Amino acid sequence: MNTETLKTNFNNQLKETEGQVAKLKGELEKLEEYKLKLQGGLETLELLSSQEEEEAAETEVSVVEE
Repeated sequence: MNTETLKTNFNNQLKETEGQVAKLKGELEKLEEYKLKLQGGLETLELLSSQEEEEAAETEVSVVEE
């Protein structure tokens, strides 16, 4: 192989690799957004659960007081 052939080959590989990196970065961004949504959903469920527990405790207290 001569130098020009190698140079062309390396340039082609570089362009292909840059394309793959860009694609993977996009996928990573989407996965990070999805992860944040899942974390938010878990936090919401946790808040709702603790709120339900508080309401149940208040109901028990009011029943006992009556």
